[in-house]
Amino acid sequence: MTRLIDALRSALSPDAVQDDGATLAAFRVHGLQPQCVVAPATIEDLQTVMRVATEQRAALAPWGGGTHQLIGRPPERLDLVVRTTRLNRVLAHTPEDLTISVEAGMTFGALRAYLNQHGQMLALDPPLPDRATIGGLIATATDGPRRLGYGTLRDVLIGIAVVEVGGRLSRGGGMVVKNVSGFDMMKLYLGSFGTLAVIASANFKLLPLPRATGTIICRFADPPQACAALDELDGTQLAPVAAEYLNSDALTRIGQSGVCALALAAEGLPQAVERQMRDMGALVQRHGAQSVERLEGDDAQILWSRIADLPQTAALADDEAVVKLAVLPADVADAVSHCEASARRVGASVCIGARALSGILYLRVRPVTSVALTSLIADLPGVQWVATTLPDTPRWGAPPQGIEVMRRIRAEFDPLHLLNPGRFLPGV
Repeated sequence: MTRLIDALRSALSPDAVQDDGATLAAFRVHGLQPQCVVAPATIEDLQTVMRVATEQRAALAPWGGGTHQLIGRPPERLDLVVRTTRLNRVLAHTPEDLTISVEAGMTFGALRAYLNQHGQMLALDPPLPDRATIGGLIATATDGPRRLGYGTLRDVLIGIAVVEVGGRLSRGGGMVVKNVSGFDMMKLYLGSFGTLAVIASANFKLLPLPRATGTIICRFADPPQACAALDELDGTQLAPVAAEYLNSDALTRIGQSGVCALALAAEGLPQAVERQMRDMGALVQRHGAQSVERLEGDDAQILWSRIADLPQTAALADDEAVVKLAVLPADVADAVSHCEASARRVGASVCIGARALSGILYLRVRPVTSVALTSLIADLPGVQWVATTLPDTPRWGAPPQGIEVMRRIRAEFDPLHLLNPGRFLPGV
C-alpha cells in the first residue's frame, strides 16, 4: 500500500494524508487498522481520493464523526479511511424558501446552531449531535425522537451529491422542495451504510422554529398502563411531535426514576401547545399515571438530549450491544415485554427507548457474551441492526425481500467491491 499513500500525497495537500501509528489506531474499524487516513478539504479532493483508491484497488471506509462505526459487520479488508470532517461548509441557504445545502462533513450540532440564528430548524435529533455528521446520518438513516411529528431524513432530504468509485460526482434531486423529475436517486443512499458512494453534500427542506414547546414526563407503575395510554393517544386528534416509552433502565440512564414512563412533547402555537399538554396529561392520568411532570426550558432540552443519546453506538463496553428493532406500532407493547423477558433469559439487563407510535425500539443490552447475544438476537422481533464489539455475532436482521435488487445495485455502483466491503447485508 505504499503506492496508495504515495499516490494520495502527490495528488493532495501534504496535511491531507496521515499514516502515523497513533492516527491509524484511532481509525480502526472493528479492530481492523487502515494503511492510511485521508481527509479531503474539498469535494474535488474527495473525487481525487476516490479515483486514486480505485486505481490502487484500495478498500475504503467513509468516516464522518465515527459515531456509527460499530454498526454492522467488520470489513473484509480495509486499506483507507476517508474522513469527511473537513467538508463542513454551508453551500447554499435560501431562508425565504426554507431550503439549505451543506457539505456532508458538517456536524448536526453545527448545522442546528447555524439554523437557530435564522429561526429555522431541521427537525432531527440524532445521538451525539456535536460529533455526528450529515453524511453519516444519511448513510445510517438515523432518526430521533421527533420523527413522530416531523418524519425522518427520508422526508426532508431534497437533494444529494455523492462521489462514486472512480471519482465521478453524481447528483440527485435539487434545491426545490417539490422535485419530481426523473428517478428518486436520493433514497438509494439513505441507509446504504457507505456501500454505494461517499456522500459529499445534501440539500434539505427546513421548518421555522416553533413558537412554543411543551414536555411532560408521565411515570407509570405498570407498563401495560403506559401502553394503553399510548393506544388511546394514537386514536385522538392530539398531535405530539414525540412520544417515547422508557423502561426502568432507560429512566436510570437519563437521570430519572420509576418502573416506566412516557415522555411526550408538543410544538407549535402557544395556545395549541398548552391545550396539548393539558389534554395529554389528562389522558395519561385516566390510564393510571402515578405522576405527570411538566418540564420547561433547559430541563426539557436536557431530557430530550439524553433520550436522543440512549441508542448511541460510539462508545460500547466489551460486553455491551445496541440493537435496533422495527415492529408495527400496535405491537410495541408486546415487543417491549418480549425483549425484557429475552434479556432476562440470557442473564442481561436491557435499556429500552421506544419511538412508541412509530414502531421503533432501541435496546442497550449488558452484560452479554457472543453466545448470549447470538441467542438473544435470534429471539427478538424485527431486528434491523446490531452494534457491538463482540466477535462472531449477528449484525443484521433477516435479509429484506428486495435483497437481490440491493445486490444488483451494489454491483452496478461498486463492481470492484471497494466501499465498506463485507460490512452490510450479505452480498451487499
